Amino acid sequence: MTRTPNYVVAYEATAHGRDSLELGIAMARLTAAELRICLVLQRVSAAPAKIHAASSDYEILLADQAKAWLEQAAGWVPADVTASTHLLWADSTSEGLIQAADDLDSDRIVVGAARGGILNRFTIGSVANALLHASPVPVALAPHGYRAPARLSRITCAIGTRPGWEALLDSLVAFTENLDVSLRFVTLVEVDASREKQSPAAAGSTAHLDAVLAYYERHSRSHGTITTEVGTGKNVEEAVEALDWRTDEIAFVGSSRLAAPRTIFLGITAHRMLHALPVPLVVVPTSLRS
Repeated sequence: MTRTPNYVVAYEATAHGRDSLELGIAMARLTAAELRICLVLQRVSAAPAKIHAASSDYEILLADQAKAWLEQAAGWVPADVTASTHLLWADSTSEGLIQAADDLDSDRIVVGAARGGILNRFTIGSVANALLHASPVPVALAPHGYRAPARLSRITCAIGTRPGWEALLDSLVAFTENLDVSLRFVTLVEVDASREKQSPAAAGSTAHLDAVLAYYERHSRSHGTITTEVGTGKNVEEAVEALDWRTDEIAFVGSSRLAAPRTIFLGITAHRMLHALPVPLVVVPTSLRS
């Protein structure tokens, strides 16, 4: 029996809750996955002073409101996407989402940017930050104000030259299986503008991309066009901005080597990418479960 992938969508009744739902919709359309729209409530020991109710009664009030928010979220999901809603209780939102991903056998967690992102870029809030340091499954980050296109047409994979890049490629292979979507593999190179030359590591970027391409083609069963590109700039942000980006595109990046096995730790380069990246970003753990 063929397994249907599913994605946990971190939802709350805010703008970035809607952002995460829209990204979930975009990715579900591409991969025929199902959405698990999850709203996490934190347990309370006592009701606020202005609420004249016992803590148990206050939790009932919270749950009723949360169910109404989830019903509204479900109404935003288009007919071509299958979704279910889930109300969860946990000590923290990130803990609840990670537990939900495990309980629901989910393939990734989708979360929105925090308030304050400008030009549809990223500002990482506390929930996203916690997920980016602990999640055992890939985390997809939606930029501020994101809205799902009719179809995602391209995936860009930003890949470094350090050991461990194969885990990122393996995740991409699984994600793109039997898909007709364009793929672009890129490396980001910082150029010494004062000397007008690249660092010694940059000289091998093109050769490394060739190795990446060969690895992907050996393992992949996708059907779209594949290209490679080197983005250059005085810093990572400029290198990202030097590349062209589509509104119907998502990017993949690997976790830092500092991450514990099978978890995410967002590295310095990926953090800097977020300052300039105008499209959703999927961060992949150091190694994945099967």
